[in-house]
Amino acid sequence: MAEDQNASDLALVQRIKRGDEEAFREMVERYHARVYSLSYGVLRNAEDAEEATQDSFLTLYRKIGTFDESKKFFSWFYRVALNQAYSRARRRKPVTTVPIDDYLPRFQPDGHRTPAPEFSAWVDGVEDEVIAKNLAERAEGFIAELPEPYRDVIWMVDVEEMKPADVAETLEITLPALKSRLHRARLYVRQRLAEATALPSSKGAERRVAT
Repeated sequence: MAEDQNASDLALVQRIKRGDEEAFREMVERYHARVYSLSYGVLRNAEDAEEATQDSFLTLYRKIGTFDESKKFFSWFYRVALNQAYSRARRRKPVTTVPIDDYLPRFQPDGHRTPAPEFSAWVDGVEDEVIAKNLAERAEGFIAELPEPYRDVIWMVDVEEMKPADVAETLEITLPALKSRLHRARLYVRQRLAEATALPSSKGAERRVAT
């Protein structure tokens, strides 16, 4: 399926390079929603995300001639989209991020994990798949707090549902590096969710997450 998609993308790319305006419109229809979602993950603002998406397609139109057709188109284009989103983000007021290590599990001298107060049992029992299903609805704010390298991987894999190998290619990092970042990002989001659902005002959210 992935090979069929890449072949279809390449056919559109070749038509766009020949000046086919209809092919460009088809490419916009194919990727607009995904590029917008990717941009929103960086910018956290609908208007900015839409403008970054438009910038991405404008860049695509202008630089399509530089695309190496031996590569996967969507990996190249997603890098373009990320660059546009972060370029726009740099022009805004800086967003405060948190030191991820402050929220990762800590271990005692004997090697046992130090339990988190009040909610450690629930945290330990939550599988990554459950976290992934609830990220878009319940944890976007926590993802936004992450430094870029962690925010990108968890958004692409758990929200965009991209294959880890494709994300690694898009970000130009190794698969082991991606898995390490993804694991640390998930641990952070898991801990933040645990803290949030431990609050009395969040009991309803706790039940929804745990089901």
